[in-house]
Amino acid sequence: MLAGRALRHQMILPEQQFLFDYWRSKCRDGLLPSHRDIDPSEIHEQLPMISLLETCTRQEQIRFKYRLAGTGFWNLFDQEITGKYIDELPIGDRRMYWSRVLNRVCKLGRPSAGMTKPGTPNRSHMAQFWIRLPLSDDGKNVSMILGYDVMVKFSELAALEEVNQRITA
Repeated sequence: MLAGRALRHQMILPEQQFLFDYWRSKCRDGLLPSHRDIDPSEIHEQLPMISLLETCTRQEQIRFKYRLAGTGFWNLFDQEITGKYIDELPIGDRRMYWSRVLNRVCKLGRPSAGMTKPGTPNRSHMAQFWIRLPLSDDGKNVSMILGYDVMVKFSELAALEEVNQRITA
C-alpha cells in the first residue's frame, strides 16, 4: 500500500487521483478488480478520456487492443481507435514508450502514471497526463488495463504546477 500512496502523490491532477482512488476502492482482499467491477455511472465525468485495453497474447508477444476508447480520443487521434492495437495508432516513436508502460503494468500487476507528449501530429503543443490501472478476470493475472488521459497545453503547465503546490502545501 505504501507504493500506492507514493504513486498517488506523483499525480498532480485531481481527476487522476479520483480515478486511482476509485480503482483502489474496487481492490478487495489484495486482488485486482475486474472490468465488471468498474461502473461507468461512478466515473461519468472521466468517461470521455477513459479507455479499456485488452491484453492479447500472440506468439509469446503481448499486444494491447482498445476495447473501449471514450469520445475524447477522437480529438486526440482524429479517428476512432476502438478495436485498434496500440501499434496501429499514428503515434510515431511513442509506440515503444506505450509498449514499455503497458507491459510493465501487465508484468507487475501494478498501476502506473506519468506524463508524455501524445505523439500525434496535431497535438504536439499538449502534455498527456496518464494513468494505467490493471484489471483482472481472476484477481491476479492482468487481462485488461483501465486507462485515463488528460490533455493539457504546455503553456498551461506552469499555472497547473502553481495550483498543485498551493494544494499540497
